[in-house]
Amino acid sequence: MTVTIIPRRKMLRGAALWGGAALAALSPVRKVLAKPVFINDPFQLGVACGDPVADGFVIWTRLAPDFFDPMALAPEAIPVSWEVAADAAMKKIVSRGTVLAHPELAHSLHVDVRGLAPQREYFYRFSSGSAVSRIGRGHTWPTPRVPVERVKFAVASCQHYEQGYFSAYRDMIAQNPDFIVHLGDYIYEISWGTTVRHSPVGEAYTLPEYRLLHALYKSDPDLQAAHAHCPWLFMWDDHELANDYAKDQAEKTLDPVVFQKRRAAAFQAYYEHMPVRASVMPNAEGQSVLFQRLNYGDLMEIILPDLRQFRDRIPCQTPETHAGRVVDLAQCPEIDDPARSFMGAAQERWFRDAFGRVESSWNVIAQTLMMVSLDQLPGPAMGIYTDNWGAYPAAKRRILDLIKSRNMRSVVSLGGDIHSFFAGEIKDDPANMASETLISEFVGSSITSESYNTKKFIAALSENPHIKFCDDRQRGYMLCSVDRKTFLTEMRVVDNVRIRESKCSSLKSFVVENGKPGPQPA
Repeated sequence: MTVTIIPRRKMLRGAALWGGAALAALSPVRKVLAKPVFINDPFQLGVACGDPVADGFVIWTRLAPDFFDPMALAPEAIPVSWEVAADAAMKKIVSRGTVLAHPELAHSLHVDVRGLAPQREYFYRFSSGSAVSRIGRGHTWPTPRVPVERVKFAVASCQHYEQGYFSAYRDMIAQNPDFIVHLGDYIYEISWGTTVRHSPVGEAYTLPEYRLLHALYKSDPDLQAAHAHCPWLFMWDDHELANDYAKDQAEKTLDPVVFQKRRAAAFQAYYEHMPVRASVMPNAEGQSVLFQRLNYGDLMEIILPDLRQFRDRIPCQTPETHAGRVVDLAQCPEIDDPARSFMGAAQERWFRDAFGRVESSWNVIAQTLMMVSLDQLPGPAMGIYTDNWGAYPAAKRRILDLIKSRNMRSVVSLGGDIHSFFAGEIKDDPANMASETLISEFVGSSITSESYNTKKFIAALSENPHIKFCDDRQRGYMLCSVDRKTFLTEMRVVDNVRIRESKCSSLKSFVVENGKPGPQPA
């Protein structure tokens, strides 16, 4: 199947048309509930703001008076009004309108607010019938190339609802970031591990099951508060759909036809519950374009690639194992195939055309998976994890060659997925520690998801001297403070995710100096 990928940023000016096209694909509106009366507060899942640009952002909510009961709302379109104001009291209204919440999209709403002033704080809310939502806060970004001195943002990933409370988000709000980047595993499609909260879904395969999981996560008060606090950027990893999925296969769904149906359900539920533009709505084949590139003035370029949907399949699968695993590189020659792609050919071309084209003080790759090499076998054998960049060395080489060809000296990679904190150097030649450092990488631990690799990682550090720090024992997030001279990353940890009121503290901080790749203790 041939897929034409249109990068999201090229669709910004046509976002309204995309939204219209998406809604046109819905069944005709036969009836509108003009004066809705709800059995409960319909805004129980909160509000959210995302995809910020210089003149606007997307605001989101979903009408859900009882998200456990699909019949709590009639299968009719429901009008919802929205307002954006220049003040928290919502007195200085700068934009407003009314849209329909469609039952085919679980009565979710995505309003692409445009025409706002750049680099400004705004506030928004929704109303329907007599119900009024909480007030959320949004920020427009500075115009690309406009001088900007500093920015602060948080990086989160891997939040298993059952395995703990989302206390880290309460600390994020206290740090007052300009925006939050979520690097995947926003939900977990499957129940596992030591649990302190209950999920009604054992493993999701269908649209109602994925919808229920997203709504359950959105019901968390700390997560809701963080969404209302500032805009978010998003990239999914595997658990928004299925563990270790790659291209058209998952660990338990190998038939591409069956997988396509599962992917379409997962991606639609994701779209319905995130403040993203209508262009993210999956197409007829169940594919969706989420990757994008943004510029925060002239200070920082941030690019978010999709490392799941378009890549080649995991190498060296066996009939018993279709998930990622550690293999001896010498026993898996498929890994060295130069044609293998981690992004897919079309996305690789987009990345090559986009990354580093606009001059910025910092070039940031915000990705779901760790990029730094990690040898996980003792002795001379090279132990490669097959569901990571290590199993796609030719694709990684092409990224490194691009950075070298454009003489990009201040590239930072931010990752998630592995439920551990890492700080490391991505070398020009991973087999030669004396070779040039091309990328400084920081990987954040999970918000709640368990890790059980402490002994393995500690044992591996002696054979991986380019990794400067590793800790998988604590849950938390990363707080990045960036100015023209330095990129400071603070690793924030939660005392105990099994206690809702747990406090956060600083575990470790690293700084990268502009033009001098490699993290140093701050």
